[in-house]
Amino acid sequence: MQSFELIKEYCNKVCEQIRWKKAKPIIIAEVENHLYDQRDAYMASGDDENAATQKAILQMGDAISLGQELDKTHKPRPQWFMIALTGIFMIIGLFINYYINASTESKGTFSILSYFFAFGIFVCCYYIDFTVLGKHAMKIYLFILTVSVVGVLFCTRVNGRQIWIMGILSISLTYLSLVFPLAFSLFVYSMREKGIRGILMSGLAYLPLAFLLTVVPTISGLILYTISAFTILIFSICRGWFGVNKKHGLLLVFIPTIVMSPLFCLLYLNRMWLRISVFLNPEQARLTAGYQYCIIRAFLSKAVFWGKGGVPEIMGDISAMPNVNTDYSIVYLIYQFGFVVLLFITLLVVIFSIIGIYKALREKSILGSLVALTIILTFTLQSISFIIDNLGYGLISGLSLPFISYGNTALFLNAALIGFMLSIFRTGEIVVDGCSETKISKGNQSIFSYEDGKIIINLNTNHS
Repeated sequence: MQSFELIKEYCNKVCEQIRWKKAKPIIIAEVENHLYDQRDAYMASGDDENAATQKAILQMGDAISLGQELDKTHKPRPQWFMIALTGIFMIIGLFINYYINASTESKGTFSILSYFFAFGIFVCCYYIDFTVLGKHAMKIYLFILTVSVVGVLFCTRVNGRQIWIMGILSISLTYLSLVFPLAFSLFVYSMREKGIRGILMSGLAYLPLAFLLTVVPTISGLILYTISAFTILIFSICRGWFGVNKKHGLLLVFIPTIVMSPLFCLLYLNRMWLRISVFLNPEQARLTAGYQYCIIRAFLSKAVFWGKGGVPEIMGDISAMPNVNTDYSIVYLIYQFGFVVLLFITLLVVIFSIIGIYKALREKSILGSLVALTIILTFTLQSISFIIDNLGYGLISGLSLPFISYGNTALFLNAALIGFMLSIFRTGEIVVDGCSETKISKGNQSIFSYEDGKIIINLNTNHS
């Protein structure tokens, strides 16, 4: 039997013990590389090819035992804690929307089927191989851009917002801002190792999506997308993924940003100035632009830490508050049950965000790190803006509180995004970037090493 056949047979026996199919190519490559290296070392010492191969295999040990040991360490990492937190968010959202629907005049807007469907989306995305995003990164960006343009062209304007109505379905284009950061991060991924040109192309890729959000229009969505895109680009440059000098790359981002900021301020000066003046003194426009600020602050001023708050003298029942069942569900809950509700939800958001950011930064593959960071940023920024808005101090309207606030579009999109993020955390350890997702990164520590005439098998090696 030829040398390569002996090595191939040994590797196949090892991999027969590995249950995780996705890990098998990596393990085969590792074992083969080590056997060939060890064979070459023996041949350099004077052994012929077959004898050297037999010695290398003998030194490696029994194939079945080795495969069983490797199987113990090469398996998906279920994200049970993050899944549990996601489930808690969904249960809270289910209860809140049911309670508000039953307690206010918004009867008929609640459906438990939406949450079952959202959970199904979450599970599907959790088990989908997330590397499909990297394989079709540019196509996904162009697809999202094309669909969004079609949506804007054929939408219906309702209360100043663009709504895409398709039969019994209606989708608010405001929520495009939840998928645009992901589309941008995939474009950045496709530009890796392209140097200055990659950074410039990424900057240009930001513009059409930002323009669509100004057409919708949604300032809060535009700000969320802009902060996410800016963070992703800076993060990619600092990690060296464009292959350029970091200082030059950062200057290439900061200089246009500083130059364009005044233009953005001029475009939105009148609207933002009015909003800021009303924000600082809502009483001056109590019956117009400041009404919502006044009513929120009035009810919250009567809220207590635990239990139902008092009724402000100048206000009626809180259930009559505009959009209380959609945009201001947290205000309603604080008033009915106390600030303890806000404390609990905020604590969940903080824990989920910190864990998500920590895990995203630990991902070694460019794709995993970029996509996970993008999704957790989208989740965190949504939550912050919604909570601040519900406290009566939001300069911009909150988009949604993931899984909790009203709205099927946001619910389904967030379920898919978080599902993809947890998919990355579950299988990202063996994913690397390149032409093949099973290519072994030179920066990773090998499973095998040779020291003092002994083969050392490192079963704690993390493959990215």
